[in-house]
Amino acid sequence: MTQPVRWLRTGSRPAAAALAAVAVLVLAACGTDEMEVAMKEPAASGSSKAPAPVCAKDATAVDLPASFPAAATVPDGYVVTGTEARSAGRTVVTAVSPKPFKQTLAEMQQAYSSRGWKPSEGEVEERDAESNFAGNGLRGRWAIREMPECPTNTSVSVLLGK
Repeated sequence: MTQPVRWLRTGSRPAAAALAAVAVLVLAACGTDEMEVAMKEPAASGSSKAPAPVCAKDATAVDLPASFPAAATVPDGYVVTGTEARSAGRTVVTAVSPKPFKQTLAEMQQAYSSRGWKPSEGEVEERDAESNFAGNGLRGRWAIREMPECPTNTSVSVLLGK
């Protein structure tokens, strides 16, 4: 009886390893969202790429592209610091909120669950949060990050496209 048990243990190790590898790949694929990938994509030429993170009081505002819909703008009081053209007509807007992370989170959740948007596939962690949203014939993703260099400010990015 000991022999078959030993054989099963030995024989099951490669199978268990293979199952573990498949599980890791499946979970990794689930974590890679199309909008998340697009957020990390390099900017197209002709973009006004955002400068290094800067506190709201020191930020220089830039204009949003004329084609950027008002329903997708960041909440009032945030300083838009850059815009980037991405593939497939997508735009990334970077901004800084003059408010702490938790207040910025509440405002972003409110702004992108109203104005014709429906939020989906998001997460909130201790120092960052993100959410996909769709509506108005468009899809997007916002992400916010605590700014250690400006403790009462929060960095904001919004990706918008078809």
